[in-house]
Amino acid sequence: MFNHTIIDYLEDRARECPGKRAVSDRDSVLTWGELKEEAEAIGHVLAEFLEKGSPVAIFAEKTVHVLSCMYGTVYAGGFYVSINPEQPAERIRRILDVLEPSAVIVDASLEDTLKAAGFEGRVFAMEELLERAAAGKYDSDLAPIRAAMGREDLLYAVFTSGSTGVPKGVAVSQGAVIDFIGHFTKIFGIREDDVLGGQAPFDFDVSVKDIYSSLMTGAEMVMIPREYFSTVARLLDYLIERRVSVVIWAVSALCIISGMKGFDYKVPEGLRLIMFSGEVMPIKHLRLWQRAVPGAEYVNLYGPSEITCNCTYYRIGKCDESMTKIPIGIPFPGREIILLDPERKLITETGVTGELCVAGESLAAGYYHNPEQTQDRFISYTFPDGTVRRTYRTGDACCLGEDGNYYFAGRVDFQIKHMGHRIELEEIETNLGLLEGLTRACCVFQEEKNRIVAFYTGTAEPRELRRALKEKVPVYMVPNKFIRLESLPLNKNGKIDRARIRKEQGI
Repeated sequence: MFNHTIIDYLEDRARECPGKRAVSDRDSVLTWGELKEEAEAIGHVLAEFLEKGSPVAIFAEKTVHVLSCMYGTVYAGGFYVSINPEQPAERIRRILDVLEPSAVIVDASLEDTLKAAGFEGRVFAMEELLERAAAGKYDSDLAPIRAAMGREDLLYAVFTSGSTGVPKGVAVSQGAVIDFIGHFTKIFGIREDDVLGGQAPFDFDVSVKDIYSSLMTGAEMVMIPREYFSTVARLLDYLIERRVSVVIWAVSALCIISGMKGFDYKVPEGLRLIMFSGEVMPIKHLRLWQRAVPGAEYVNLYGPSEITCNCTYYRIGKCDESMTKIPIGIPFPGREIILLDPERKLITETGVTGELCVAGESLAAGYYHNPEQTQDRFISYTFPDGTVRRTYRTGDACCLGEDGNYYFAGRVDFQIKHMGHRIELEEIETNLGLLEGLTRACCVFQEEKNRIVAFYTGTAEPRELRRALKEKVPVYMVPNKFIRLESLPLNKNGKIDRARIRKEQGI
């Protein structure tokens, strides 16, 4: 059967292998038949009020039933947005203000947190929604919705840092995911008998590869509890007990195991494919992994949320002593990579750094309810053959090596990668500017120590700023170090001179 929507794939899996495990968490398991049935029933409930193309926010820790709600939203003709409940209430409020969801599905234990964020729209308690769906208490017809569903319909949005202090919602279509995951699963040979170990939370686009690689191949997805990453022995036991064969993790998650000498306890020998992204993998940690699990294939993945997960990949051979830098590799099929200089002229020479830009399949639809930012980052570029194509400016500085691989060379703007997240330093600065006892602030990223440093003027103590900022931004955006200065130097344009601060402070 030709699959042109995500629901087509879900129904195919349920028809072909209804009794096979589809997804499991620490406490529950759903087969493909059960997952489809639960998702469809939730879709019936949501369809009673949901307009086509409308968003539904899901406010809960990841479980098998959250996945049902995600698919259920798609059944009802909408798109889903997972919101991490660990974020400060103010940031949750900002996300909801941008999104304007038709409804929020919330775990009962988090209802007070949602209220603290000030949401006054329609709310479904997840437990009650599941009970109503299971009881068949709905009066809707999904057939017209299914008939009208297509590749261009939005599937999900993930919120990233925004330079104005307002998070940006990257909206991605069903077709973008189907095209990318189709290439992804074929290139890396993900099979029905694989077990995917899902590390990433659902508000992080790394999870898209877990969810939809499972859907398109019939592989089981095992959700790994977040707290297991603070106890390496429990994490390794879980990987081995659940027979996980494929991990697609953030670099920091892999480094937890290698950095805490987890392999002295146990080795997850069942892993055959280890893929990572989000940050530069430290060579010393890669070597530890390759020594411990030598039979696995290792792949470096690169790409921002705006191009649907990844646009390049690099298969890593043996990491010998001569390797000092891991390439981000070559483009996935359907993608075209170009490098542009500051005047947006094409760079064709090897070894010359420019901004990496991406055209072709699977670009995001844009930033939800944010046409200005969409227009700024998604440009129309005239290629050498005369064609004008929609192209995403990543803001990443890269160069093409003599070996035909692309190499990451930092950022060309104020956005950084920290703890696996893309962060706009200006968003941190905007929120710092709202705090009492602070007059001006700027942030810089210290690459070699992988830390954010905030410089500020004012009377507040660093500990006061750290505590207050935690109420406005996620913990991964809170600077690791605060340094108070008598004044912040300015450049000739009257802007804070970050380069001078770096030089004077030895950063």
